[in-house]
Amino acid sequence: MGSYRASEWAQRRFGDVAENLGPAVAAGIQEAHRLALRAHLGGELSTNDTYGATLQVTQHQQLIAATADVPGVVARKPTGVKGRFPYVVVEDVSVVLLPWRFTNTRATRRVDATMPTPVSHLRKTLFGLGAGAPAVTQLVLEQSTLDDDQLEALLAEEQEISAQLASFGRVVTVAFGSNPTDGLFELGWGDAELISDETGHVHWHSWESLPVAELQAAGLAVPAQAPLRAVDPVGDGSRVGRFDAAPLNDDLGLTARPQPVAAPLSEMQPEVGQAGGEDVQS
Repeated sequence: MGSYRASEWAQRRFGDVAENLGPAVAAGIQEAHRLALRAHLGGELSTNDTYGATLQVTQHQQLIAATADVPGVVARKPTGVKGRFPYVVVEDVSVVLLPWRFTNTRATRRVDATMPTPVSHLRKTLFGLGAGAPAVTQLVLEQSTLDDDQLEALLAEEQEISAQLASFGRVVTVAFGSNPTDGLFELGWGDAELISDETGHVHWHSWESLPVAELQAAGLAVPAQAPLRAVDPVGDGSRVGRFDAAPLNDDLGLTARPQPVAAPLSEMQPEVGQAGGEDVQS
């Protein structure tokens, strides 16, 4: 893995642990990619669905495991949050790490990536904290069907969760792009803010790339082109006859040509759940 020297931004966000936290976060995401790639190969599917579904889980598990030995870093999940996994929290500076696979193709730049809509309340809150301020609670279409008591109870619950998240202080997004073929082709962290929950547009206030090990971040090996085989038309060295010298055959010996298997580049986009911490592009 390449050497990492914490930037001024990283030192402000994470304090004394910045130098150790950066490589640990990079190692966690790389291990998550490696495990997802193994699952993809074992599944033997012609699509990337196994890779994406596995990465939804491994990105959280491996980020927690890789940062467990960094001083002052713990894993926490706010009470009432319906997500499956805790978040990595740097206690001394009150910062939460939020993993986000922003794309599964090299064609999408990080600055152009958007969140799938509708954006959950939890994600709106988390990305609001990425800008240093809690997100404002707004009614969504589904809430319009609730009566006053139900709506009041729901909003109270969301505000309680928002208050817990706000007590963490700030959210730093660990963003990466990957797929089985290209591997882990972008990885870094920064301050990201959800600008519009209607379009899912995200603005990056800051960004710092993280080092990756080439071997651990690699994708599938591209098969080498098969060498052309020389054809000896006649074993005894005699001249080749005319192509039309053979007797006629009514069926011409034609057979259906098998369809080539395309590279597994497609991947089903997941539904946006309530967890918010789940990977949105995986």
